[in-house]
Amino acid sequence: MNLRQFLLALRARFRVFALSLVAVVLAAAVASLVMPKSYRATVSLLVDSRNEQSMGEGLRELGMPQEHLSYLQTQADILASPKVARRVVEQLKLPESPAALAALGVRASGAPRLEDVLVERLQHMLKVETTQSSVIRGTVTSSDPRLAATIANAFATAYIGTTLELRVAPNREAAAWFDEQLKGLRGSLEDAQRKLRADQQAKAQQLAQHPERLPQVRDDAFIQQLRAELLHGEEKLRELSTQYGVNHPVYQRQVSQNLELRGRLQAELRKVAAGVADPDGLATPRASSRPSTDNPDQARTLDPVLEHNAASAERAYDTALQRYFSSQVDSRASQTNVAVLSPAAVPLAPFRPNIPLNLALALVTGLALGCALVAWQEKQDARVRCAEDLTAALQVPLLAVLSSEGREGRRAGLLPRPPGGPLRALPGPG
Repeated sequence: MNLRQFLLALRARFRVFALSLVAVVLAAAVASLVMPKSYRATVSLLVDSRNEQSMGEGLRELGMPQEHLSYLQTQADILASPKVARRVVEQLKLPESPAALAALGVRASGAPRLEDVLVERLQHMLKVETTQSSVIRGTVTSSDPRLAATIANAFATAYIGTTLELRVAPNREAAAWFDEQLKGLRGSLEDAQRKLRADQQAKAQQLAQHPERLPQVRDDAFIQQLRAELLHGEEKLRELSTQYGVNHPVYQRQVSQNLELRGRLQAELRKVAAGVADPDGLATPRASSRPSTDNPDQARTLDPVLEHNAASAERAYDTALQRYFSSQVDSRASQTNVAVLSPAAVPLAPFRPNIPLNLALALVTGLALGCALVAWQEKQDARVRCAEDLTAALQVPLLAVLSSEGREGRRAGLLPRPPGGPLRALPGPG
C-alpha cells in the first residue's frame, strides 16, 4: 500500500480514525485529571572542602577533579543515609502527626515499627543530585506541597547536624585517648629526665672538685687575668719577704692582696663549675631537668644514651600534647563546612501529572493507533478505490479506464482520466 492508497483508505474510513484518536486523547485527559497530584520541593546545599574551625589537616582544599567528585558523592550518600532520615523523623515528630502520616501513605495502627517505615519512606521520597560544582540538591516528592518543602528543609538541617556530629564525635574520642596517653608519656619523660639529672649531678660533683680542668676555665679571660695577677702577687711577696721581712707592713699588705685575689679566683671557679652543672639556672622544672648541650665540651660530659632517651621522651610528649590540643579544639566546633544555599519553597504547580505532556503523548498515540486501525481494516476488507487497486487485484495489464462524465464523475474524482497514447476509450455499441 502506497501513500496514495493509504490516503484514499483513510478518507473512506475516517470515522474509525477519528473515534480512535478522540478515545485515546479523552482517556489520557481523564486519567490526568483523576491521577493524584505530586509536588516537588528542592533544597540546595553548598559544600566546601575547607573548614575554618579546624586546627588539623583533616579537611583540606581538594585540587584534583576526581577528589572533588568523590568528596561530593560521599556527602550525597550521607544526605541520603538512614541516619539523616531518622533525624528528620525525630525533628518533625512525624509519628505524632496524623496528617503527615496520611500524606506519606503510612498507617499508624498497622505498622509495628513505625519509625523504621517512615525512614524507608523518606529515603524513597528523597532524590539527591550532584554536579561539577560544590552544590548538592535534594529533591523531595510528596502529594502535599507544604509537607514536601518542610521535609526538604528538614533534610538539610538534619544533614548539617549529622556532618557536625560525624566531625565532633571522633575528635572528642581522640582527645580522650590522647589525654590517657599523655599521663604515661609524662611519666616516661619525668623518669628519663630524672636519670639524666642524676648523671648530671654526679658529673657536676666531679667537676666541682677540680674546676681548673674545665675547658670553660681555660677559655675564661677574667679567670686567666686573676691567675696572672695572683702569680705576680706571689712573686712580689717573695721579693718583699727578702727585702723587708714578713713583719713589715708592706709585706702584710701584699699578703692581704694575694688572699683577696685567691678568694676571687676561687669564687669565679665555683661559678663556672656551677654553670656547667646547671646552665639553665632556676628555670621551669621541665626546662631545668634537661641540661643544655649547646657547648660541645659540655655535651661530652653527659651520658649520650640518657640524653637520647630524654630527648625522645620529650619529642613524644610534645607530639601527643599537640595532637591532644588539636583534637580538643576540633571537638568543640559549632559549625560545619556545609551551608544552605537556597531553602526549599512550597511548589505552586504539581510535578505530576503533566497534563500538556500527557495530552501531547496521547495525541501522538491516537494518531498512530488510528492509522494502524485503518490499515488493518483495509487489509481485512480490501476494496478497489483506484486503478492501482484493480491492477494489483487482477494481475492483468490495464487497457483502458472508464470514467463517468458530468458532475457526478467530477465530484467523485476517484478514477483518473483515460491515459493518452495507445490507450483509448472503448466505443459504445452500434
